[in-house]
Amino acid sequence: MPTPLPPDDRRLMIPLFTAREAARYVRVPSSTMGNWVRGYEYPSKTGRARAEPIVTSLVPSRPSPATIPFIGLAEALVIAGFRRRHKNLSMQKVRAALEALGREVGITHVLANKTLYTDGAQILWDYARKAHDDEIQQLVEPTSGQKVFVDVVQQYLDLITYDSDWWASQIELPAFQPTRVVVDLHRGFGRPILDKYRLPIDAILDRFYDSHDQIQEIAADLELDPSEVENVIRGAWRPAAA
Repeated sequence: MPTPLPPDDRRLMIPLFTAREAARYVRVPSSTMGNWVRGYEYPSKTGRARAEPIVTSLVPSRPSPATIPFIGLAEALVIAGFRRRHKNLSMQKVRAALEALGREVGITHVLANKTLYTDGAQILWDYARKAHDDEIQQLVEPTSGQKVFVDVVQQYLDLITYDSDWWASQIELPAFQPTRVVVDLHRGFGRPILDKYRLPIDAILDRFYDSHDQIQEIAADLELDPSEVENVIRGAWRPAAA
């Protein structure tokens, strides 16, 4: 059985990203990420109801506006994979499925645990059938008598590397593909880096946005392929006012 994540674990306690950054990195709209982080109210038959948050966030500490810890980013990545399969999947249904999954496994933050990768498809399939939830069931498909996540969800799960304690330890960010950009608390202070160079992407973005250097110039100075520089800028696009 997986062991609970210690409450003082750095992956849970250090805010690394703003909700807007996390949204860009996992390729969902900022408004969607805002709902995942803060929750939202919606009309129901009995009046106003509330959808509770499904992505872990922290209170920002000055001067940084960051609120999303490493575990929250892993959760957001998995939910983004769910959303790629079913764009209209409601937060209420995701929350109910996650609570059922957490009860079965016996831990919180289960989306960031390897159990989701190994047993999650079967557990969610069983839950969806009992709850008559067609939307959750669409995330899973039977293969040779076993239940596996559909390809688009599995592709997102494959972006997560797990430590020996079964908790996520490294995340490849889909926004930058095919260039491999990862988040790893053991490298780059948890900020995204180009994996094979161990180079923080901020070294590229600061030059492009603040110094207004050209892509070819940045690539030459940092000994990168221009396409890698382009992929970083595209994946971490900043508004002109930023």
